[in-house]
Amino acid sequence: MKMTVLVMGLLALVPAGVMAQSAEPKEEELREEIERVRKTLDFFSRLRIGGYIQAQYVHDERSVDETTGPAGTRNLDQFSVRRGRIKFTYQAGPVSRFVLQPDLSSSGAALKDGYMELTEPWTAWRHTLTAGQFIWPFGFEVMYSSNDRELPEYSRMIRTLFPGEHDRGLMLSGIGFSGKMNYRLALVNGTGTTQPFDFNKRKDLVGRAGYSSGGFAFGASFYRGAELVSLGGLTPGREFDKQRTGVDFQWTTPLPGFRVRGESIRGVQPPAPGTPVSLARAADVAGWYFYAIQNVGTRHQFALRLDQYDPDTTLRGNATRTLGGAYTFHWDRNSKVMIAHEQPRLQVDDPPDDVWTIRYQYSF
Repeated sequence: MKMTVLVMGLLALVPAGVMAQSAEPKEEELREEIERVRKTLDFFSRLRIGGYIQAQYVHDERSVDETTGPAGTRNLDQFSVRRGRIKFTYQAGPVSRFVLQPDLSSSGAALKDGYMELTEPWTAWRHTLTAGQFIWPFGFEVMYSSNDRELPEYSRMIRTLFPGEHDRGLMLSGIGFSGKMNYRLALVNGTGTTQPFDFNKRKDLVGRAGYSSGGFAFGASFYRGAELVSLGGLTPGREFDKQRTGVDFQWTTPLPGFRVRGESIRGVQPPAPGTPVSLARAADVAGWYFYAIQNVGTRHQFALRLDQYDPDTTLRGNATRTLGGAYTFHWDRNSKVMIAHEQPRLQVDDPPDDVWTIRYQYSF
């Protein structure tokens, strides 16, 4: 009590002006700190972070205990982190957006998505210009997230014709007629993301238009471009046409939890690098897939996929048809466990190459 009285007495001796001068800097500092906190909170309110990780074990009948070099093996039976993706989306306002998605897996680190979007606010279509690295706007399965896929990997047709699923370029897109119609049209390098450059000066045009109503949706896609291929004995390389035309559909049937979807693609595929000049030609290719998916309650999912890919329709007996099936158990809203089996069958001289996959996935 005596100490309190003493302090109050000392404060009474301090001139009022001095007290005001010492209080003003503190108030200013406090206002500056509040403004910094406000800006920080505003930044994080506009930033969304999501992602998922897939840990799995694969048993492949092609596995052989044989090395191919100091750091190579023919063994395919292994544990791995198939995908580890974190997606950052920053949207300061309704007409612009920034997206960055790296992928960290057993294969190393790679950029999957890295683009910015500008959306016009004047029409109902909300036309959007996207620049950077994004998914090829073709068909359904290419653009279907691996976070939601019912089987571990894409169909053989998609893996062959659209390896890596991403490319770099410019894309114009929009949604109209109350969300029933949509389109995407992109000008891209055409070489995907397997290397940081484009082999030729010519750019590729790819696009898709879709319509949906009720539980049914369908789309039509096209791809027109060219690829410069390094052939055996021909250093400058030769340019070949690269074309694809596709149709796809998705149907949520009246049966509880039952969905089907399918896709068909035909096109022209350049020869593989290193092909002898005398044998080099673009091949007519064709493929399709069909899914049947049954959800049982909120935890169980059964999926069946039949797909086929023919790398050269002018030859007989070289198409591969694959029957795949998977059961997925949703442990909770963030995690699920998948057990899948794929059985590829080549029309002639089919080798043993069945694949079993057990995958655990956590997403947020």
